[in-house]
Amino acid sequence: MRRWTTCAPAFSPGLQATCAFVALVGLAGCTTSPPPPPPPLAGSVVMDWTISESKDPGQCQVGGATTFHVSLYDSAGGFAGEWVQDCSALATTIDGLAPDTYTGQADLLDANGQPRTTQVNLQPFDVVGDATVTVPIDFPSNSFY
Repeated sequence: MRRWTTCAPAFSPGLQATCAFVALVGLAGCTTSPPPPPPPLAGSVVMDWTISESKDPGQCQVGGATTFHVSLYDSAGGFAGEWVQDCSALATTIDGLAPDTYTGQADLLDANGQPRTTQVNLQPFDVVGDATVTVPIDFPSNSFY
């Protein structure tokens, strides 16, 4: 296991070099400590949507929707980002999310980027390191403008 070595503050540049040498050869006067912990692993979320509870991509065209749009917020209310995917994909994976509890809103947009549906508020979901969570979303027929 690699260990990190630190020395007492030096009083001059020459002493700093001496302390570094002493640390390299493991002589007295320096202390060792374990390396810092690795950052938490990022997780992923799959946004899995349906239109009127159907996974039929043709429903996007019927509703005049070309893209799926989602905005996510972390547990502190901070903006985590927004993502857009072709409506007909009916699912998209968002990678690289820090472990946390997220909420957000999703809607379907037309070719001009204008909403075709009301926003669906996402229930809080937990992202944990190195894992994928799936969030189901349905756009009922009465959500279309």
